[in-house]
Amino acid sequence: MNRRIQDLWKSPTVRVVFGLAGGNLLGTAIGVVGSLIQAWYVSPADLGYFRGFSIATGYAFFFHLGILDALQRFYPYYIGRGEKDHAVAIAQVCQVWMVAVSAIVSGVFVVLGIVSLSIGNWRAMLGWVVQATAMASFIYGGYLGATYRSGHDFTSIAKASVLTSTVNLFTLPFFVFWPYVTLALRSSLGSTISLIYLHLHRPLHLSWRFNWREWFDLLKSGFPLFVASYGANTFWSVIETTLILRFLGTPSLGLWSMSFMVLEMANKVPQAITAVYIPRITECYGRTGSVVDCLRLCKNPLLWGLLSMTALAIGASLMLPIIVPFIMPKYTEAVPVMCLMMLVLVFIIMELPYYLLVAMGKILQQNIAVYIGLGCFVIFALGALQFNMGLIGVVGASLLGRMIKILIIYIFIYNSRNMQSVF
Repeated sequence: MNRRIQDLWKSPTVRVVFGLAGGNLLGTAIGVVGSLIQAWYVSPADLGYFRGFSIATGYAFFFHLGILDALQRFYPYYIGRGEKDHAVAIAQVCQVWMVAVSAIVSGVFVVLGIVSLSIGNWRAMLGWVVQATAMASFIYGGYLGATYRSGHDFTSIAKASVLTSTVNLFTLPFFVFWPYVTLALRSSLGSTISLIYLHLHRPLHLSWRFNWREWFDLLKSGFPLFVASYGANTFWSVIETTLILRFLGTPSLGLWSMSFMVLEMANKVPQAITAVYIPRITECYGRTGSVVDCLRLCKNPLLWGLLSMTALAIGASLMLPIIVPFIMPKYTEAVPVMCLMMLVLVFIIMELPYYLLVAMGKILQQNIAVYIGLGCFVIFALGALQFNMGLIGVVGASLLGRMIKILIIYIFIYNSRNMQSVF
């Protein structure tokens, strides 16, 4: 055991994970202060109203059409195969498309903000402007994130996280005077500066080149991938928030949003693990073509990640009922939801083999797993709402849907491994 611990400590991968997680946790620690102050001055109803505008951003994210997914799969894949020129050509086309989509969609949100202001609804105006900046961070920021691959690159991501939280820290005194305005400022200023930082320190400085034939080839490959990833991430969250807003109203959406913020404070370590291992799984499969080798690569993060995240989820669930009534009394009703959401920490680690399906190009299997899970979530959620289970019922249904998705993923991976051993 001592030798194993020493080997882990000397491992460059472990150091990268801890470096990325450490930077993210430092940024999160700074962000915790802001979230606590925000919780004192912003009511669940105001937070829910503000969060409602992000639903439009979730649907608008669809417009990148899977080009980003093609980059995330094929860029590290061709790097792993030693075809750097091909990988760079893909990144160039993706760069132009991401910038164009960001500019167009963000421009539409700005126009909606101007229209809202013209009719006297300044709160809606701020909501739409924040979504304009969020769209740029999601689309172009997603492109930048896909090109960060080395330990040095991950350090830049951690620094950007700290920078975001530090900038947001300077907005906190204004919560006393203008809670809603400061909420909008805190939701956009730091992420915008972080996006600028990541752009300036981007690992790829590419020329502006676009080719419709290459774009169409990426679309054919990326769109089926995107349908699955969009359903697993953005669309899942959008459906959840839409159901809450439609059936339970803005106060419940505000409680859910604060619970989600607490989850984001805790999920930096599992996200750091997956951020490091996702491109390595893709590179491993591109280099070896072996499901078994990729599963061996997943073994350590799954083992150690599950143990640590289970302990963290249990510890958080024990502490939240004690500390939330004191540090954010307006959101005491959200404590059961916060505790239930801690299970997502475990699910983030358990879903790591999903990216082996992505690397293998098993598009149909990805979509089957995601949309069966999503469909079960919607059915369970509507049933829970019919039985007046409220917010806890919707969140519980979402977790059940995720469990079903993970089970289907493991069944497909197990079958792929057996088939490969036969042939």
